[in-house]
Amino acid sequence: MQSGTTHVLLVEDEDAHAELIQLSFESQPNLHLTVVRTLEQARQSVARATPDLAIIDSLLPDGPGIEFAADLAAPSQCPVILLTSQADQAMEQRALEAGVARYVVKSELTLIEMPDIVEDTLRVWRAHRPSASP
Repeated sequence: MQSGTTHVLLVEDEDAHAELIQLSFESQPNLHLTVVRTLEQARQSVARATPDLAIIDSLLPDGPGIEFAADLAAPSQCPVILLTSQADQAMEQRALEAGVARYVVKSELTLIEMPDIVEDTLRVWRAHRPSASP
């Protein structure tokens, strides 16, 4: 991977959603997207290299994405965007308390705008994380 490239891990089991996000990243040469379909594949990917940001579906075939999101976010390894198919205020609160940087309800528009959402989330996370220097 080139220097200055942001590595984004996408954990999404819905083919249509993953494909739409992949298409939106094609015009972003500074963003490298790795796509996996399960929590197990995500754990293996993170064990090889921690991404700069992770986008994780809230419900995956092998478990709730929020638990893995909390594991990644808790030690401030990387910011996490939690994707969900439906707005749920209690789930959003739980996600934010777990350290998730952003809670995004899936729609065609949000999936297409995911590169912008990623860039914005990274900018805010870098500015506010404790190790950030003035």
